[in-house]
Amino acid sequence: MRIRSVLAAAALTGAAVLGAVAPAQAAPTNDTTQDVGALAVVHVVHYQHSNYGGASFTLNGDYGCDTNPDVDWQLSSYSPYGWNDTVSSFLGYSDCETRLWEHDNFGGASYGAYTNSSYVGDAMNDKASSSQNS
Repeated sequence: MRIRSVLAAAALTGAAVLGAVAPAQAAPTNDTTQDVGALAVVHVVHYQHSNYGGASFTLNGDYGCDTNPDVDWQLSSYSPYGWNDTVSSFLGYSDCETRLWEHDNFGGASYGAYTNSSYVGDAMNDKASSSQNS
């Protein structure tokens, strides 16, 4: 199984661009926009509320997901980005399907894998702490 690094961009009170490698390690910038060159392929946009509402948190990489069922991208913890127990919906891009996990490091209950979800359901709403894309 080959896991690739992830670039996470959070749009909370503006947009910040953060870098992450599993396990997640971030280096936030103060820039509201940043040219990330080849690292501009969007994998999934997470939303604070159902139906893609509220603040958003975007995971990017240098290319999209492949058609194999293995994990292509992962984020072992949302906590460094202020998104632990926040996700209510998500939109997938670049052929990626997202699986949310209740705990850091892909533990506990899971939801998915789905390309899009307008509501993650009562069992996972505001409970996700990590995710994997395939």
